[in-house]
Amino acid sequence: MNYQDKNFEYINAEKYDNRGESSIVESYVLGLWQPFLKNIIADLSNDKIVVDLGCGTCEYTTAAKGAVKIYAVDISEEMLGVCRKKLESFKQVEIINSPIENFTPSDVADLVIAIGIWEYVNPNKLYEKIKNITKSGSKIIVVFPNIYNDLNWMRSLAKCKMVAIRPGFIRKLFRNDFALIGSASFGTVFWFPKKLQFLTKPIWKLEDLFWKPLQKFLPIGINVYYLFERK
Repeated sequence: MNYQDKNFEYINAEKYDNRGESSIVESYVLGLWQPFLKNIIADLSNDKIVVDLGCGTCEYTTAAKGAVKIYAVDISEEMLGVCRKKLESFKQVEIINSPIENFTPSDVADLVIAIGIWEYVNPNKLYEKIKNITKSGSKIIVVFPNIYNDLNWMRSLAKCKMVAIRPGFIRKLFRNDFALIGSASFGTVFWFPKKLQFLTKPIWKLEDLFWKPLQKFLPIGINVYYLFERK
């Protein structure tokens, strides 16, 4: 199922949404991360003003159904086409096709969602945007691909540039104005030929079980999650 071009850019939003159907590693990772993040978003968004930066197809935005206002922002009209279908019943949502740096909400955000966007934009500019649209007590959900994960290293080699980020860089970026109040990393997957990945799935599960108590100190999962609160 081809949802990316040779440069790993997304070209088909619907296929991207269904990527777990054709890849064992994608299915395994999504099965771990999507329920985890949706539960957090649902808990933090009730009666709040939510801004989803780089919302894509709005898979995670759907978890904020209890929000009083949602701004869903993405530069890709292809992705937003699917987003609009998912959020048809959300009367409180404003879907915006815009580069993040050009976006300014009418309201200060209580919750900012920044999932899967850090590797595609200038992280310093993204951080400044987050700082500009939040207030003391605002929560920020940050999720990014972890450079210390084996599969992300292989993807970086294939693309001939880094497609993942050091966790320490993100922590340092937020250190002065935000407090880190939650973190997680899992999906300890590694590269294996696609047709043989069914052999490695039990190993991935064992590795996640083994590394779970250590991930806060040495994250090697495919993604890293941080929850920050504005000071």
